[in-house]
Amino acid sequence: MSSPQQKWLTGLKSTSLFRAPPLDLHERQTKTVAYVELFGQFASDSFPEDIAELVRDHYPHKEPCLLDDVLATFVLHHPEHGHTILHPLLSCVIDGTLAYSKTTPPFGSFVSVFGVSSERDLTEQWALACGEILRLLTHYNRPIYKSESSADGEKRSSSDSGDPADRDGSGSPDNGRRAPKRLLTPWITDSLLAAPLGTKSDYFRWCGGVLGKYAGGGDLRPPTTGDGKGHGKHPQLLSSTPRWAVANGAAVISSVCDDEVLRYETADLTAAAVPALLLPPPSTSLDEHLVAGLPPLEPFARLFHRYYAIATPGATQRLLLGLLEAPASWAPDALDAAVQLVELLRAAEDYSSSSFRLPENWFRLHFLRPMGAAMTMKQGIASDAAAALLFRLFSQPALLFPPRGHAQGAQVVQPLYGPPIRIDVLFHAQMEALATQVNEEATAKGVASLMRDHGRDVEWRICVLWEAAYGLIPLDKSVVDLPEMVIATPLQPPLLSWTLFRPFLRVLEHVPKGCQSQTCLRRIFSATVDAILRRTFPLDDWKEQKNGNFRSASGSGVDPAGMAELRALVHCLFTEAFLGPALASQLLSDALTVCLSHDTLRQGNGSDSSKKRSTHSSNKDRGAVASFDSYLIAAVCALACEVQLCTFSAADGTAFNGVTNSAYQARRLMSVLEGLLVVEPFSPGVGPNTNSPNDLVEAAIVAAHISRLLGRSRACTHALTAIVRCKWDPGVSSKAASILALVDGNDKAVEAVFNYADKLSGDEKRTLSSKQAQKIISGFTKDGVKDASLSLNASDVTNLLCGCNGVSTTVSDLLKAVLKQKRDLAVAIVPLLWQRLMSAEELPTSKEGTSAKQGWRQVVDAVCNVVLTYPEKATSVVLLQAERGIQPWIIGDGGEEKWRMNTRIVFLLSELLRLNDPQVLGLIANAGTLLYQATDGMSVDGEPCTLPQLELLEAIAMAIKSLCAWKVSSRGLLILLKERLPAIVRCLSHDSPRIRASSASLLREIVSTDVLRASYPGDKAGAWLEDVEQSIAWETHYRRAEGLSESFLASAAIALGCKLPPS
Repeated sequence: MSSPQQKWLTGLKSTSLFRAPPLDLHERQTKTVAYVELFGQFASDSFPEDIAELVRDHYPHKEPCLLDDVLATFVLHHPEHGHTILHPLLSCVIDGTLAYSKTTPPFGSFVSVFGVSSERDLTEQWALACGEILRLLTHYNRPIYKSESSADGEKRSSSDSGDPADRDGSGSPDNGRRAPKRLLTPWITDSLLAAPLGTKSDYFRWCGGVLGKYAGGGDLRPPTTGDGKGHGKHPQLLSSTPRWAVANGAAVISSVCDDEVLRYETADLTAAAVPALLLPPPSTSLDEHLVAGLPPLEPFARLFHRYYAIATPGATQRLLLGLLEAPASWAPDALDAAVQLVELLRAAEDYSSSSFRLPENWFRLHFLRPMGAAMTMKQGIASDAAAALLFRLFSQPALLFPPRGHAQGAQVVQPLYGPPIRIDVLFHAQMEALATQVNEEATAKGVASLMRDHGRDVEWRICVLWEAAYGLIPLDKSVVDLPEMVIATPLQPPLLSWTLFRPFLRVLEHVPKGCQSQTCLRRIFSATVDAILRRTFPLDDWKEQKNGNFRSASGSGVDPAGMAELRALVHCLFTEAFLGPALASQLLSDALTVCLSHDTLRQGNGSDSSKKRSTHSSNKDRGAVASFDSYLIAAVCALACEVQLCTFSAADGTAFNGVTNSAYQARRLMSVLEGLLVVEPFSPGVGPNTNSPNDLVEAAIVAAHISRLLGRSRACTHALTAIVRCKWDPGVSSKAASILALVDGNDKAVEAVFNYADKLSGDEKRTLSSKQAQKIISGFTKDGVKDASLSLNASDVTNLLCGCNGVSTTVSDLLKAVLKQKRDLAVAIVPLLWQRLMSAEELPTSKEGTSAKQGWRQVVDAVCNVVLTYPEKATSVVLLQAERGIQPWIIGDGGEEKWRMNTRIVFLLSELLRLNDPQVLGLIANAGTLLYQATDGMSVDGEPCTLPQLELLEAIAMAIKSLCAWKVSSRGLLILLKERLPAIVRCLSHDSPRIRASSASLLREIVSTDVLRASYPGDKAGAWLEDVEQSIAWETHYRRAEGLSESFLASAAIALGCKLPPS
């Protein structure tokens, strides 16, 4: 006898439930809701069996009917019965009775549940229904392993749901290899693609063990199968995961994302999964206990690779900064997670595919650029965390530049003896070497961009981090200003070696000449050479050599590996094509200087200039210098042989490509040798290597050493002479002739440098006595004609300009007449005056107030006198010296010394502007970069730094009025003045009364002067007052937010006629 529940099913067979749904949308929804209410009336204990019978009797069915919408809508209205509706459908899919397809009933109706047309549809009921569907699909979506032999005979339409992520799944094969499948993965994929982003993120966090979004729900039953031999079995949860987590959730996420790529060739789910896994969820107080923290990253390596292959730089920047700023409850060590992420991406070649491959510059786009952007924020967690992450990357150089597969990137060639190497192996090795070169170049450009594109302050911080990571700077807060995150977790510095530094040569090629980055890398290079020499030639080994026990390169006293490393270093600098000759000469000069110093230490000699001068000529031991010299001689002789062979080839007209390559190498080597031999005149403050007499002496020692080496070596002399006779390339011949000329004429130039350095190193007085000054003056007639018996040079005139006050008036009258006839002399003394300006001591203010004309301020007056004599030439030299000498306004690492130098440069610029000379003002107005750098330290606290910059801005304002009167463009100065308004306004609240008064006076000048008001940069007359008022409003908001006093600011605003924003 049939029960009432069975009768209701029988009555449904003749209804429209099994017919095609109405075409009218409203009628279709009405009928669907009516049947859903009918189903709800019979939701009793036997309801699951009734639904299972209904599903088995009707499906599979090719044509859509109203039952499809009713089942999906019933789950939407009654999420608590989701298991009852889905269990029989899942059982049919798992046992093969029903194959999933989005277009096959009833799957399309269930997928459409996840789609919403507006935010009004995002109700709690809808979220519960979607969560229940995803929970059931995921827990029943266990991998099924089938042997390949049986899989060929059991192919279905759902064969595209194979799971490539489960190739490393658990379970051992029984009969041959077995391919895992997750039959419900396509259903989950389509559902997530139709769902909004929040649903996708919640699902991936749940599968990754991060958030228990779908922790609720009833117990799960094993799927039933028609023949009793199905594969369905509820998987047991892993004991190490929370009770609400998914077993092998990483494989589930990977299978879903891979399925989207396989079927649709898109990666939308990957773009949603990675941020959901790496960033902390927006948890509330109700589910905060369900947050498990950052999941392990290694199982998601393939996912990360695909994400970073398709993601935009903006998205990855938000991702990295969000990870670094995450609370400790989410990521106990976010830095380790970020480093591990880089490691996984560096090893991404195992997961590369034709569809998704990391771009060559991925490291620059997705990591270096976000770190640079974060470090521009002078305060905050992101800035310190980015600096700490960069410190860790520097401490692990393999993350920046992975080691090459072959030594020095050399190509694999066929051996002369033994079995030949297969062609495919050769091709693969060459392609691998080429890919390594491309990646090195892209990373080098990224590092160079990081150091130069974010301002000099960030560049200085990066240099400090780099040197600290390599052990060149101690991790001490009192020594250098480093974030606490760096000092708290010190790392072991890497072993300095040529293999480590070699990729940095590409970085050196992309940084500007003379910048802080180049100086930093050259210091690291010198430290690397010194470390190699200490390993190769131990310092305590000299005692045995001194006793006559000389050891060869292969002896026990010299490390053969270190010797090979040293030769590889010199060889690379001489022959590497991507390295410019000028940079190669600088690095070789640094390397030889370190070799000379190392051998001097081994011999126990002193370090003064006179002992250094003898070192290069009397060094007879078999140490670092001898090794360097031997390679240099061999390189010159080999080049001569190659040039002579190319001469015969060029005469026969054969081997054109070989001749071209040889000519390039010959020109390059000649240029490198020429750079080592040139002794430039001393110009203080120019470049990184000539900013002190000691650096000048070291450069001269290198030139003298190379000159005497080439001059005393008969082999080198004959080789260079043979190259001079080369006729097939005039460039090579002229370079060789120039080198021979430098070898012959360098002795006098080097001796002059030594004498001048010895003169500067003494404690002689920098000013002339009155008697000495009168002696020089007596050498001139009243007309300024110099007596032939008097030998006057630039040094004498410099001493005269900076002489004692007793004769300064008389000298001033005669000086102009002399300098007007001696233009070269006037220009030549500017570098000497600059040296005096930088090295003069700071004199305290005397009671009589006469210190303004003493010390370095007197040198400033002397420079102004020279500039007035030859405005164009002298001003150009002064601006060149200032551009090279200006330093960033930073705190720590010698910041006070840089402030002192910068203050004198700023004071000199102010005095030059006050000369009110048209030529001088025009040249300074075009030096926009210098003026920006000179006024970039307004935020540095302290009256000695801020006050001179305010005076410079005041001088600029006066210069603008003069230029406008002369009808000369002053747009650059106007824009500078406009951009410095916020900094000037901030000075209104300074603790120093002088700074407050100076800034108020400057603003009053800007606002009230008619010339300035009429020359606004945007051609908007009178807009200066609006800009000042806006800056005052910003400063007011800032001080209120920080709880600072605004009394000084309010008084100044009232005096300027500006309104304060309301409280």
